[in-house]
Amino acid sequence: MSYNQTNMYDIEPHIAEIYDQNETYTDDVQLIRRLIGARKGLHILEPFCGTGRILIPLACDGHTLVGLDQAGGMLERLRRKMAHLPQEAGRQITLIWADVIQVEWSKGYDLVILGGNCFYELAMPEEQEGCIHSAALALNPGGCVYIDNNHMEGDLDPAWQRPGAGRGFPSGTCANGTRLESTTETIWFDAPRRLVKFRRSTKVTLPDGSRVEKEYIQQKHPVSMAEVQTWLEAYGFVIEQIYGDRAGNPYTDSSSRAIFWARKIGDRYGFDRTY
Repeated sequence: MSYNQTNMYDIEPHIAEIYDQNETYTDDVQLIRRLIGARKGLHILEPFCGTGRILIPLACDGHTLVGLDQAGGMLERLRRKMAHLPQEAGRQITLIWADVIQVEWSKGYDLVILGGNCFYELAMPEEQEGCIHSAALALNPGGCVYIDNNHMEGDLDPAWQRPGAGRGFPSGTCANGTRLESTTETIWFDAPRRLVKFRRSTKVTLPDGSRVEKEYIQQKHPVSMAEVQTWLEAYGFVIEQIYGDRAGNPYTDSSSRAIFWARKIGDRYGFDRTY
């Protein structure tokens, strides 16, 4: 079982709609398209696929995609979107409801996408490293992994250590008038290990005025660029590009993001060395 017992995206059905209101950027999709280039009909796995912000446009490009996510509400919203896609694109997508950390990923992929800051949803470095190991096992020799996260080097940033509650995700108003108001409060941290725990509260006000409140604890480990680089090299990848933003600019020490494009080449884990 994952360290975090509660999936924040599945505590309330309206969260998927609020997520789509907030996560509207497409620059990472454009970067992935540039990296794929002229290759057509790739077999792609996207763990943490959410509501399909990345998955759907790639399916419309003609690639075959498998989306994997633990949040049933996010997948249900994605299924509703799929119903409005051109028939051929809809047939290109398979969805699996499962805990990404616990389930064995299927094999035979040309590309694994670990995008949208997904590592920041995980509680421990061991879980993040496990995703890279799983990607290595899932990919065909010569296949690639795309990893896109903010990064934090050294100790936990002081901004993450401050006490007191502040407005957090998910907050917003749904099309039917349902309102979500969330707060996030730091309750514990280990600065050298870059671990932090939050108390998160979400108040849901329904159109009829009735209210529901959900509260849970979530731990995070803000991943570092150096960690991801070390894990990729340990599991048989050669890093072809490290970008500092989704526009494709080179990574520097001042970059807010660390975006990796790495190719599986084979190593002691038994990958095919003939590629």
